[in-house]
This record gives sequence, structure tokens and C-alpha cells, in this order.
Amino acid sequence: MARYVLAILAAAVLCTAVLAQDVTPAHKGGHDDSETKYSVYDSNSQRYRPVKCGKNLCLYRIHVKLHVDFYKRSQPTPATFATTVGVYTGTVLDYATNATAGTFEVAGIATNQPAGPTDNLNVQETHVFEFGPERDDALTATGNSQVSPVTGEFADYDTAVTGGTGQFLGAYGSLVNAPSTVRGSDLTEATLTVYVPSNKL
Repeated sequence: MARYVLAILAAAVLCTAVLAQDVTPAHKGGHDDSETKYSVYDSNSQRYRPVKCGKNLCLYRIHVKLHVDFYKRSQPTPATFATTVGVYTGTVLDYATNATAGTFEVAGIATNQPAGPTDNLNVQETHVFEFGPERDDALTATGNSQVSPVTGEFADYDTAVTGGTGQFLGAYGSLVNAPSTVRGSDLTEATLTVYVPSNKL
């Protein structure tokens, strides 16, 4: 009987160890190299490699530079109405190699009515990043930011990856953007942490 109980306990420990190796978006105790590594851009396939794949998910952590090629803001004067609209597009550069990895488009519209012309605008944003040789491996992110209508500086930035296509079908995760301002030809930094189902049918 004792041997039987010990065998069950040993099997349970083994199963737990195996399951713990899978990639999950939850925070875990201890440290894993995948928590600090970035996805490598393969210039031959023109795609990013996952940092790690488990039974159900592949983890991508894509570190890029965003070069704004076109920027347009439509804002009333004085800037006290929730009708400010901003659109900008540009090129995605791999942070480590500076290779062109894709393109991006962002559209935002103010959702508040500031008390004065210098108060921050709350902006609802939609981002689309297009990767891959045909630019059909896309990631979509949506969220809210607070932007100065006078200087274009960001005061806050909260954005989630809500979906993807191609290589990133079923993706979810987060976008951390580190811009100081939004202006034409600005070069900003961004990191996409993305979980993609690895068991697609």
C-alpha cells in the first residue's frame, strides 16, 4: 500500500513539473531566461522567431523602433473639444539589427473635453503592426493614452494586443510604447509581448 501511495505521489510530482514547463502569461516564481530575452528577427524569412514555445502557447517579445513617416493631427482652436484626431504611419525597424521588419499605422481620437487648451487629451488608439514578407502577419493593439494637445507629449500609455493574423493568429498580450512626443520623422521605441496559440487547427 505504501509503495502504491509513493508511486502516485511521484507521478503527480512528475506531471506538475512537466506542466510547469509550458508557457503561460501568468507571473511565476523564480527567473526564466525567456522573461528577459527578445525575439530574434530572421532576415531570410523576414519573420520574428518566438522566444519560447510550450504545449499551448508561443511567446514573442518583439523589440522595435518606430519611424514615423507621416503624421497628421486635426485639432480645433481652441483645443477644448473632444474632436481632436491623430493619424500616423511609418516603418518598423528591428531594434537589435536596425533591419526593416514591417510597417505600422495608428489612429486615435480624443474622448474627453479638457477644461482648458493645455489639459491632456484622453485618446483612444488603435495600432496595426504588419510583419512578414507579404506584410500579412499583423498584430492589432488598442488602448488609451494621455497626450498634451500643445506639445504632443505622452503623459500615460495603456495598450493591449487584442489580435493578430498569419503568424500571429489568435495573439494577445501587451504593447509598451516609449515615445516622448509624436511628430513627423520621430524615432520611438516599442516592445510587443505577445502570446500566440501553438496548437492552431
